[in-house]
Amino acid sequence: MVLVPLAVAAFLVAACTGNSQPSAHPQPSTARAGAAQAGAAQAGAAQAGAVTSDGCAGQPPVSPLPVWARAGFQPADQAMPHAMGEAGDIVAILWAPRDALHAPSLPDRSNKILWVSRIPLVAPNPLVIKATLAGSTRTATVSVPGGPGPSIIDLPAPGCWTLHLSWSGHTDELKLHYVA
Repeated sequence: MVLVPLAVAAFLVAACTGNSQPSAHPQPSTARAGAAQAGAAQAGAAQAGAVTSDGCAGQPPVSPLPVWARAGFQPADQAMPHAMGEAGDIVAILWAPRDALHAPSLPDRSNKILWVSRIPLVAPNPLVIKATLAGSTRTATVSVPGGPGPSIIDLPAPGCWTLHLSWSGHTDELKLHYVA
């Protein structure tokens, strides 16, 4: 029965890492990539403490994920950029330690977020995101079919967005920063 968790983990990694558009940047060697990731993680951790006047972290923390959100990650305690819901019931895992989310989205990179719920899903209900841009009345609503999981979340403008999340009868809230 080990095959089911492995298949789910493989699906999540493939869904969140695939991109139909080729990268504009060549890939560094494995040794340089490891050093670059370690340096980026340290830089991201240093930036994570910086909170803007609207309460939004400039860059998400780059640290190990909560234990309940580590399925499919090897090593399980690797540092990943992420934002926790205020109630601690959901985590948004991002795929870049700096400027992971863009508005508008970049032509060669998607605004990928892997949503992981701490609370077991009752049914495959959608994850509904009602987002509000800080300092404005601008809002956006996005739905992720099937509930928390892999997604691409494009929001209409750069800035600090408060995301009110609801799924399977649960709610949580978090803030994400989109850059121009």
